[in-house]
This record gives sequence, structure tokens and C-alpha cells, in this order.
Amino acid sequence: MTEGPPSVPPPGHPGPYAPSPAGPHAHPAPAGPYGTPTPYGPPPYPPPGAYAPPPSPGRRSRRGLWIGLGAAVLALALALCAGSLVVLKSYLDARNAASAAALDDKYSPIRQEKIEALLAAHTRALTERGEKAFVAPFDPTKKGLVAEQTSLYRNLSRLPLADVRFKYLTKSDFRPVGGGHEVDVTVAFVHRFDGFDLGPVEEWYRWTIVQTDKDAPLKVTRAGGFPEERKRDAITHYPAPWDKWRSIHVERTPHTLLIVDSSLRAAAQRYAPIAEQAAVADLAAWQAGGVSAPAPSGFVISLVKGRTELGSLYRTTKETPTESGVAIPVPPEGVLNSDEKGPVVGATRVVIDVRDAYHFTRGTRERQLNLFRHEIGHALVGNLTARAPGSHLLGEKETWVVEGFAEYLGHGRKPWLTSERTADSRAVIREIGQPYSLPGNLTWDQEDRVGYHYWLGHSAIGYLVERYGEQKMFQLVAEHYRSRKIGEVTQDVLGVSYEEFEKAWLAYLKAEVR
Repeated sequence: MTEGPPSVPPPGHPGPYAPSPAGPHAHPAPAGPYGTPTPYGPPPYPPPGAYAPPPSPGRRSRRGLWIGLGAAVLALALALCAGSLVVLKSYLDARNAASAAALDDKYSPIRQEKIEALLAAHTRALTERGEKAFVAPFDPTKKGLVAEQTSLYRNLSRLPLADVRFKYLTKSDFRPVGGGHEVDVTVAFVHRFDGFDLGPVEEWYRWTIVQTDKDAPLKVTRAGGFPEERKRDAITHYPAPWDKWRSIHVERTPHTLLIVDSSLRAAAQRYAPIAEQAAVADLAAWQAGGVSAPAPSGFVISLVKGRTELGSLYRTTKETPTESGVAIPVPPEGVLNSDEKGPVVGATRVVIDVRDAYHFTRGTRERQLNLFRHEIGHALVGNLTARAPGSHLLGEKETWVVEGFAEYLGHGRKPWLTSERTADSRAVIREIGQPYSLPGNLTWDQEDRVGYHYWLGHSAIGYLVERYGEQKMFQLVAEHYRSRKIGEVTQDVLGVSYEEFEKAWLAYLKAEVR
């Protein structure tokens, strides 16, 4: 038998796995398919066996133990801390809520959400035709107040209203009363006359709301207009016909809505055809004028008995008015929050005194038609009214433009010299001579000259129509209502300065009236 190699080769002799000897007689290893193979060397790991011998245990470090214990303690601490934070947060939230509630009780004892809910319920009562619910918020011990609100509900129910709602605007400081509080709230009655108004408008009420304690229901103890004016002439938009009269009568035509006290029912039926004729004529004139601006499709008109009543509908007057009719602008919804480019007139309400001697008790149908056309003429262009550029204030309009235009429409677009004012105005010219200019706003109401000034304004509009054409006249009026200064308008629309226009008008007037 052949003896195997010793387990450890003698020095100088290669072992069984040693590389082939190098030298001139050595044979190179055959090239494999991927090039010369790497020489075998000692394997990087121990020779295989059933189980590799375990590593020497040596001395074990306790660092991991302490790290593990520290992590466990930290986790426990964090868990306890998190629980404490939750408890602390809940405690602070409760304290904050209590503080907020205390502040609310102190500075807002009547909650805003309760006021809003009351107004929403009031709106539903009107739109859903619930008289009992409409009157419910008002203090039942105030018999007069309840009667007024009952009449208001019944009057509003007779009107063709759309977009109706009662909306919160502002409130005063709270006042303690008994064991509770009261506050004055400004309420906007938002509404639109369907088929007449271009958009919703506002009428402002002032309600006094009382809450006897924080859990008690709200009660309204007073309701009136806002702002309240007693010592000067002011347009307050209150009282409207539905506020002023205990019972109203409504007479409707295709283009007019007459709202009158029930005692004037016969008068409304008598004058409604004249009002309709006037509205149709003015709307036709507007369409012929070619102005690119929307106009109302109809007009809301009230008839009153006497000058005192004329001065107390939609406004207050310190002295008894002298006019026979008036056109009163009412604000659009949201006017208090709009910017300088927002609209300032939402609609115009016409009021006519049917006891006026010149037009009615001793007047003719033609005079009545002239009056309706005149006031509807104001309402026709009222929505164009704008603020002065860069301002919240209304732009100032020349009165001769405003009233001259209304006179032109009131006179049925006929030549201005056929006006009934002509005879008296000729007498004024014979007395004081020819005018040197158009009447200014400051002198317009000069005693014994108002009718004459209306006539001069009418003559200027007549001159515009004769010299430049009716469409140019309408364009000039519309642009001036939009708050453009009269000098800018004459230059842009007519191509002449205001001084040149006025000089030409004076020459025209002198030639026509000798």
C-alpha cells in the first residue's frame, strides 16, 4: 500500500495544496475562458466542519446592560410624562374654556350666535308666511310694539318681494338691565321688488334686544328706524310705506307698483294708468338714448295725502316740503362694506302728493303725466350714481343736469319752450336780464327763482338735443351721474370744454328768448 503524505510537510517541501513551483520548467496554468485564474491561497474562513469551534468567551462588558436599563427607565418616564401632559392639557383647556366663557359673559353677555339665530328665524317666519312666529320675538307686554309688527307682517305679505332676509349689521355696547342685559342692534331688511328692482336693497332698523339672564330667550323691546333724525332734513329710508301705514293697498301695472295707504285705494286705481303711461314713455326714451347701462324694468311709487306726509316717507324733514313729488334713492345690499367702486344706489322710490293743487286737485291729466314722468326720470338713472373717484363720498352732480334731464322727460321730450314754466321765466328775464351762466348748486334754491332755474336747466338739455342729438344728451347725463366732472364730460362727449358749451348755450338762449 502506498503511504500517505505526512500531516505537516517537511521544511522546503511543498504541501499538497501549495502552488505549482515557478521556474523555467514550470507550465503555466491553462487560461480559462475568463483569463488566467487567480492562484489558490489559504481560504478566508476555517475549514468546513460539522460545527465550528465557539469563540473564546473572554470578559463580557456591562455597557449594554446599563443602556438597556436606561432605555427602559426613559420609556417608562416618557409614558408617565405623556400621561401627565394629557392630564395637564385637559386641565388647561378646561381653564381656557372657562376663562373664555367668563370673558364672553362679561363682554358679550348676549351671544352673537343667538342674535343671528333670532334674525334667521324672523326671516323664515316672513318667507314661510308665519305671522305668529314673526311676532314672537317682540315683547308681548309691549302691546303697541306687537301691534306695529303685526301690521308690518301683513303689509309685507302683500308685496311682491324676493331675496328677503333680516341681516345683522352692528350693535351697541351692552347695558345691564335687571338681572340681564340689553343691546341695540342695527338690522338690515334686505329685499328686492320682483320685476322692478335691479338688485336687493336695504332698509335699516334699530332693535333693542333684551336677555333677562344667560339662559333666557331674546326679546325685542323696541323697534324703529336707523338712523334716527329729528332736527334736520335727512334721507333715512325709514319709514317705508309698509312701516308707516297700518294697512296698505297695492296696485300693480306692467311697469309700476303703487303702494298706498288703504284709504287711498281709489286714488291708486285712478292714477295707476297715468303712472304706467309715464313709465312706458321714459323707458322708451332710455332705450332710444342708446346708453349702455341697465335700467329698472319698473318703478315703485307711493301716493300720499299732503306735504307733511310727503316729507315723512323714507325720510325726515325739518320743515314742510314745497315740492309736489320726490324720488328717493335707497342703498343696495352691502353698501356699508363696499369699496369706493361699489354701487351706492340700489333703487329709487317715487313719492307723489295727490293733494297738490297744481297737478291734482286743480290740475289736468297732462300735468299729472308730466309729474310722473319727471320723478320716474330721476328713478330711471338713479342706479348710475357713483362715488367720487378715490372716495367713499358721492360725486357732486350739477343740479341743472339732474333737474333739466327730468324736466325734459317730464315734458314728454317736446321742445322746451312749450313748457308751462316759459311764461314766468320770460318775465324773470325781462326783470333781471339774461343769465350770465347756468345756475349753480349753491344758488339753485334761491327764493322765487326755483321754477326759473328748472326752466334754465331744461333749456340747456334742449340745446344739447338740438345741437348734438338726443343720444349725446343721454350719454352726457349718464357719464355725469357716474361721478365724472361736468367739464370732463363735455370734453369727452361733446368735444368742447365746459366754458365753450356754456357760452354757446347762452348765445342760443338769447336768440330763442328775446
